[in-house]
Amino acid sequence: MTKTSVKKMGAKIFSMFCLLLCFALSISLADLFSSLITTNAFSANTNLVKTSNFDLYAICLYSTITENQAKDLASSSRQKNCAGYVYEQNSQYLVLASAYENKADAEKVQENLKSSNTTCSIITINLPKIEFSVSVSGNEKTALENAVCVYKNMYKKLYDLSVSVDTNLSSETESKISLSNIISEFAKVKANYDALFNSKITSELLELKLSLMNVENILTDLSNFSDNLVPYSSEIKHSYFEIINEQIKLSAKI
Repeated sequence: MTKTSVKKMGAKIFSMFCLLLCFALSISLADLFSSLITTNAFSANTNLVKTSNFDLYAICLYSTITENQAKDLASSSRQKNCAGYVYEQNSQYLVLASAYENKADAEKVQENLKSSNTTCSIITINLPKIEFSVSVSGNEKTALENAVCVYKNMYKKLYDLSVSVDTNLSSETESKISLSNIISEFAKVKANYDALFNSKITSELLELKLSLMNVENILTDLSNFSDNLVPYSSEIKHSYFEIINEQIKLSAKI
């Protein structure tokens, strides 16, 4: 075999080697890009965490343009199993007694109050959605979903608690035990959120953290409540209005 033939054979072998190498690299890169595309698609599905907006129907006892007058009226209504919560809407200060998910329930209460010569109206309070667009893992997503849903959940539990007290289904002592369980449930949600998001906090996630701290304080104040002039049921209702307002304020900030 001549030197020229050897060189030609070597060149062919080298060319074949390069072709095989390029083919192998093409397959590897295709797998890599396919993996990245799949991962990104999955992430996009888990990045949006939100609640739906919903309405509550509140019994309004008084309406005034003066905040101080509303506070005075609220103070007297709190002695009658009413929340006595002052809520501002359309430049009016409204004194609210209670709130319901079902408008029909609010209308029944309104009729009962009217039959006892108590004038009142029904107003709609919209709780806007809370929405976060963040990169989260499975556990983080669950913790964040539980945190943003906690406002409605706490309202519902405190509403049920107020009904049980108003209808004498449970004594004040029994209701405080139930409240302790509600607070424990909330504490678990807050602790999971804090543990998973303390190291990756953003300005919006910080607003949620601060809001959860406010809810914690509301529940703590309720558990420590003691007033001979104000029924326990009034304070429960007042507390769920405060928690409702926390969701409204949080939604406005983020």
